[in-house]
Amino acid sequence: MKIPLRLDQNRAFALALALAFLSGLWLRWHLLADQVFSDDEWHGLYYVIGKSPVWLLTHFSIPGATCIPLNFYTWVLGATVGWSELLLRLPSLVCGLLCVLVCPLLARKLIGTQCAIWLGFLLAVSPLLVFYSRICRPYSAVALLAFAALLFAARWMQSGGLRPAIGFVITGVLAIYFHLFAVVTVTAPLLAVIVFIAWKRWSGKSPGALAGITFWQWLLVTLLVVGVSGILVLPALVHSLQSTFFTIALKGSFSLQSLPQIALLISGTGQPVLAFLFWAALIVGVIGQCRRDPWFGWMLVSLYPLHALALVLSRPDSIQSAIVLTRYCIPLVPVSLLFVACGIQSTLEVVAARAILQPVLQKLIAVACVVALVITGPLPQCYNTPNNFTSHGAYQHRYGTIDWRRSFYSDITPASFTLTTTIRADEISPFYEQLANQPGARPIVEYPMMIGDHFNPLYYYQHFHRRPVIVGYTTDVSLANGLASGNIYGNTYIDQVLSLVSEPSRLRFRNLIDMDNLPAMRSRGVEYVVLHKHFEAQLPEVGQPLPDLDRLRNQYRKELGEPFYEDAQVAVFRP
Repeated sequence: MKIPLRLDQNRAFALALALAFLSGLWLRWHLLADQVFSDDEWHGLYYVIGKSPVWLLTHFSIPGATCIPLNFYTWVLGATVGWSELLLRLPSLVCGLLCVLVCPLLARKLIGTQCAIWLGFLLAVSPLLVFYSRICRPYSAVALLAFAALLFAARWMQSGGLRPAIGFVITGVLAIYFHLFAVVTVTAPLLAVIVFIAWKRWSGKSPGALAGITFWQWLLVTLLVVGVSGILVLPALVHSLQSTFFTIALKGSFSLQSLPQIALLISGTGQPVLAFLFWAALIVGVIGQCRRDPWFGWMLVSLYPLHALALVLSRPDSIQSAIVLTRYCIPLVPVSLLFVACGIQSTLEVVAARAILQPVLQKLIAVACVVALVITGPLPQCYNTPNNFTSHGAYQHRYGTIDWRRSFYSDITPASFTLTTTIRADEISPFYEQLANQPGARPIVEYPMMIGDHFNPLYYYQHFHRRPVIVGYTTDVSLANGLASGNIYGNTYIDQVLSLVSEPSRLRFRNLIDMDNLPAMRSRGVEYVVLHKHFEAQLPEVGQPLPDLDRLRNQYRKELGEPFYEDAQVAVFRP
């Protein structure tokens, strides 16, 4: 019996989407349980400590804890099951996986089955989307919700009906609720409708109804999004305008040098040739989509200048950094991938029409394009185990091959900062080389750790010693610097945040351990505890000395005996 063509296509689409989902699941889950909570992830945790849920629903902190729903979720965890790395990152992980699964389904009727399949695979392997699915920040949710809002808007334009309109309202409101900058993406469909009607009138054609949807219906839906969003975020925004908003807004300055790096980040590869081909495919996809569905195509194209204009007007702090700009424009990542998917399919169809190219070979060529992006991107060097710091800026900020002769330098660093905080390979303690020469996979404890990636060399040491890392902390640290009202800095020690937690039982982190709990270290099979008396380069001038360092060293001498190894930088004990 012959299978109907539509049924056959549906099964092929379902199978391909399942493969894309499984690929995305593996990339987002691999090593996730081993990842140390670090850098910006600490903003939300610090912000919720000591606050009431009502306060958290009506306030946020700029910079840092800008996401009201994530702040509230963090509070709920602390009030119930406690804080752990996996639970804190769970919303980002779920949103990242939903993006791979749901968005191709929404896009299928808009761009075609084959293009939707390529979109699914590109969403699955995009390093930016993978990275932000693995950390406790709002960007994964914004990418999903804002992109879904665009697709719902286009589906509404295409076929009308109540469901797409409701989908647009819900996803649009939630996108703005997770990050205010998403308002740029959510307002794009209405602006596109206005421009489309104006063009129709200028060309002498009657605008009439747009696919059955009138301008006034669009305006009503947009006002609904604005109204609900205002109820959710306006109290917090007003409070922020009176406090910390202008410590970030209008403080940044652009750097043209960041533009090529942004292109590499969105393409997902550090290989310039492949990045060029990525953007060439994107242009082909733009042309094809604008011809096939002018409103949808040009609406998506408008997002690029709209985001650029919004950034020029707001000038947030640190926008000289490519990764910061890309975070603000995170909806452009799935939009770009949609255009690339269409460009790949259009190119294959053109080639197939001019040469004998079997459908199977066409698909293999497209798969090879996706695989090439993965191989030349940051994921292979990032997932070189053991690695407890896959979310570190060394892997996220630039996609070229990492130069291990020096540690990470962040382009977020302001020009006025003149200290040399990068560490040379020949500066690190010889203990790590000795450790690398010892066979075994038992973990080591490293203490202390500063929160900012640009002041955290623990990932760099791990490259040399090749052992799993657990980061130590104490809960009795009070220092004058590093903490502000609603904000923490890169030179803040994790001890300073965790010392504010009134109930230590809330701390259920797998990759953080209390330095005073030697039995817990032994139960985890810890082989060495490394106390950094001071870090290399000029890092000691960045943060205040931790008083617990001397206390711990003296305590360990009494309980564990003399250090197993000691030099000018580290004292190493066997627990």
